[in-house]
Amino acid sequence: MPQVVIVDIDGTVALRLGEKPRSPFNFRRVGEDAPNPAVIAVVQALAEAGHKIVFLSGRDEVCRTETLTWLKLHVGLADVELYMRKAGDGRRDSTVKRELYDAHLAHRNVLCVLDDRDQVVRMWREELGLTCLQVAYGDF
Repeated sequence: MPQVVIVDIDGTVALRLGEKPRSPFNFRRVGEDAPNPAVIAVVQALAEAGHKIVFLSGRDEVCRTETLTWLKLHVGLADVELYMRKAGDGRRDSTVKRELYDAHLAHRNVLCVLDDRDQVVRMWREELGLTCLQVAYGDF
């Protein structure tokens, strides 16, 4: 079984840029996000090296279809495994991602995590002892 690389979406592979960037809570506009070329190149290289890429997002489940479309268009992986926050779940990202990890990934061999948000990075490192590559400043 290949090693897993867990990848966040917002602020990691997808960026809210432009003249009028979307609110992080406006899930109807996730298709407008800009790709983050440097991080996407790393994700693609890890996939080409044989690692299984698993996207773990704080995005609400209501935008699953748009998120999958965006990932296929910009990241270009043939097989996308994606876990998302339940619709209407307003809890902290670190809490939601920990639960998603426990439910879907705790039994798998995780190589590393790519994420941006400080509270989530701390959870990966301090609570789970995983190597987390923080791709951007994330004090929000």
